[in-house]
Amino acid sequence: MTLLELLLVMGLIGVLLGAGVGLIASVDVGHRAAKGMVQSVIRAARNSAVARGASSRVVIDRAARTIRADALEVVGTWHFEGGSDVVRGAFEIDGTNQGALHVDDGFTGRALAFQPGARGRAEIPVHLYSAYDLSEGFRLEFALRLDGQSGGRVLRIGESVGVEVSAAGAMRCWFAPRVLDSNGSEMKGGKASIEAQPGTFPPGVWRRVAFHYDRRGLVLEVDGVRIEPPKGYEPETAAVWRLEGPLVIGDSQGGFTGSIDTLVLAAVGASESAKLPDGVEFDATAPAEIVFDAGGNLDRARHREPVRFALEQVEGRRYPITVGLYGTVE
Repeated sequence: MTLLELLLVMGLIGVLLGAGVGLIASVDVGHRAAKGMVQSVIRAARNSAVARGASSRVVIDRAARTIRADALEVVGTWHFEGGSDVVRGAFEIDGTNQGALHVDDGFTGRALAFQPGARGRAEIPVHLYSAYDLSEGFRLEFALRLDGQSGGRVLRIGESVGVEVSAAGAMRCWFAPRVLDSNGSEMKGGKASIEAQPGTFPPGVWRRVAFHYDRRGLVLEVDGVRIEPPKGYEPETAAVWRLEGPLVIGDSQGGFTGSIDTLVLAAVGASESAKLPDGVEFDATAPAEIVFDAGGNLDRARHREPVRFALEQVEGRRYPITVGLYGTVE
């Protein structure tokens, strides 16, 4: 009897355990997790905007049921502290110095200088690294000091991005957009540019420059002050032409005379992405983009009120999501 009782108890336990495991397996927690997953991606974009001091965006593809945070990621920095023929950079991305001088009175520490009669250049092969994809946008920061004797090219990144100055202290920043010809093939378009007026860079004075593009318009800042585009300016939205050459600082044929320091390049890329689980979709009110400004607030040029949309489950349940004007996600 004892053996029979033991077998009976074991049988009952097996039945209950089997039923319990089947019940647990049938529970779909993906639907409940979908809202938190979407909120996480939106918060990642906002946090990046605050951390980098530059705009970021969330891209929603309703058909593919995907959401992506596009934000700036630093891909290269150069401080020119060395004194050799090698230009040392972060992430082991080094270049060569071809005649430029290292001076001790830099913006922070030493700087790379280009003097009259001894013009040189520095060349860094950024086009060989996959991280340097500037197609969705970029942010270029550096400190610049002119000596007022001559202007010319400060730097260029392949034939995609460039900065030029004049002896009068003006600056022109440009990028080459990627456009389609009449046959639908990609080609390099005419340069889109923004300019700072003469006198912006007086001789012998360090100025901090930030040149930013995120497929919503060009932004140029000098010492934190934004240079306003001319009246009638139409914001550029095209992708940046692909890199086909190195980052070149100065120009042995006609570069500026002065010094450059603390060069930082960041590229816009996907920092976080997610796909909704089966049976969950974005509703019809979901925007194609959610754009944050440099302070982490909703960009007022794109969003005049909080962004509200929902995730819909096939059974009819809805999961509302709200992004407030100050970037709060609920």
